[in-house]
Amino acid sequence: MRSPALCRLVALLCAIVSLAAPASAQLVADTLFTWKGYDGTGTCRVRIYKTPPSDEDHTHVVVIRETAENKGPSTVNDARHLADMIGRTYGIDPTTAYWIFHRGAFSFEGARPNKRKELFLRATFRRTKTQRLGAPTWRVITREDVEDYTDRQFQ
Repeated sequence: MRSPALCRLVALLCAIVSLAAPASAQLVADTLFTWKGYDGTGTCRVRIYKTPPSDEDHTHVVVIRETAENKGPSTVNDARHLADMIGRTYGIDPTTAYWIFHRGAFSFEGARPNKRKELFLRATFRRTKTQRLGAPTWRVITREDVEDYTDRQFQ
């Protein structure tokens, strides 16, 4: 039989540990997103992860998946427009997020699923002197990088 004092001590220690432990990234949106671009109407899958507080300036990770159903502009071609629209829709400043563009077999009609053949492009944005969203800076990253950015929440 446990004593009430021991139970209170264990509860207090658990509370202290939970406050000290960093929170993990949280999936806040997983949806199809439609936009109008210069080349027509596009559709993509968007997953948004809110990241825990850290020393970095990136508060969100937005994964944009190019789908085979997209008959409009490519997500990469409309990256700046998409970042601006998704940012406005979900209250995210595009300059404080990692924007990850994901392509794989799911991006092409009739392709066989293959996790080993996929491409992740990370885009970051800055504001111009006139406060418009500037062109993205691109970097090829790995699935492991995406999993790190999302605290293993990305699947």
